Amino acid sequence: MLLSPQRITFKTGLTVFDCARGRFPAYFSDICVPVHSVAGRSRLRSADHGDLIVPRVQTQRYGSRSFRVSGPTVWNSLPQNLLSSDISREQFKRGLKTWLFEHAYV
Repeated sequence: MLLSPQRITFKTGLTVFDCARGRFPAYFSDICVPVHSVAGRSRLRSADHGDLIVPRVQTQRYGSRSFRVSGPTVWNSLPQNLLSSDISREQFKRGLKTWLFEHAYV
């Protein structure tokens, strides 16, 4: 069983996975913006890794906990094998749980 912080990370990662694959409502599409889709950032190394843009926050208290910030932050911290575009949802879930367990008990 995953601990609370890992469970939150799991749910956030799974939501971002669905958002990045277009399985969520349209208003989520502006949250999951790939780095390579922005003209000035398309040549960055993070664009090759499949990272998402993490917006700047206005408030320190709640800004970093919003999904707009925490979703891309969790996504960008995942290993490359989970960010692959040809991975299925079930493979992503399995790999994410394995990765979280490895980091929780190290």
